[in-house]
Amino acid sequence: MTENEREEFIFDLSHHMVAKLSHAGIFAMAVDQMCSILSKESDEQLCKIGPHNLYKKDKKKHKKIKGFNAA
Repeated sequence: MTENEREEFIFDLSHHMVAKLSHAGIFAMAVDQMCSILSKESDEQLCKIGPHNLYKKDKKKHKKIKGFNAA
């Protein structure tokens, strides 16, 4: 098999396999692929790419109240 034939065969096989997946499976594969792509970026670049409300440097911890509050 030549390099071009191999590339075409891989593309055709991938198309065949993805066509059999459910929408949830396709979404999961897309998220996994995007994670692989984004994992190569620096922290600064990730913060620049993402929306401002998605990542906050100073996340506030919620204090849990123990016991009952007497009124």
